[in-house]
Amino acid sequence: MSPKNEPDWEVVDELPGENKPQAKPGRLLAVLKSKTLWIGLLAGAALVILVPVFRVMAQNLLRAWWIWVGLAIYFTWRRMKKNATAAHRRR
Repeated sequence: MSPKNEPDWEVVDELPGENKPQAKPGRLLAVLKSKTLWIGLLAGAALVILVPVFRVMAQNLLRAWWIWVGLAIYFTWRRMKKNATAAHRRR
C-alpha cells in the first residue's frame, strides 16, 4: 500500500461531457447579419451616387457631424441613467 491513503485530487473547470449553455449572439451582431440592412444600404448608396439631390443632402448631414455626436452622447447618457435606475430597483 502507498504511504498516502488519500488519492490525488485534481480540480477541473468542467466535467467531461458536460453541456454548457450556448451564449446568445449580441443584438448588434444579429442586426449586422440582416440581409435587409445590407440591401437598404446598397440602395441608399446607389441613390446618393446617381441622384444629385440626395448627394447634397448626404453632404449636409455629414457637415452637421457635431449634431450627431451630441445626439449619440445624449442617448448614451439616457441609457446609462435608465440602467442605473433599473439596477437600483433590483436591490
